[in-house]
Amino acid sequence: MKNFFYLALVAFTLFTTGCGSDDDGPVGPAFCTDQAFSQAVSDAVMDLSAAAQAYANDQSTANCNAYKQAARDYLDEVKRFESCATIGQRQDFRDALQEAENNVNMTLC
Repeated sequence: MKNFFYLALVAFTLFTTGCGSDDDGPVGPAFCTDQAFSQAVSDAVMDLSAAAQAYANDQSTANCNAYKQAARDYLDEVKRFESCATIGQRQDFRDALQEAENNVNMTLC
């Protein structure tokens, strides 16, 4: 869970330093703002939070799988903003995403 919050922090940091010129990803430069990011991921963050709470209260296989899916959905939303990272920060963005995805995949249900 800590990695997801770290990833959000990295993403916000990337957006405050500007957009990359590569806009061939799902999100173009016009949407490289903190507000656009917050709006895009807000539902995924709420779903992830609810799934994490449900899993913390009842560590069933179903709740674990729901938590993992909510985490994947959140990461998919964040991934849409990769083109917003400046060229020099894009690899850090990818590395943070990969680490978070690995952590989700290593979670055993």
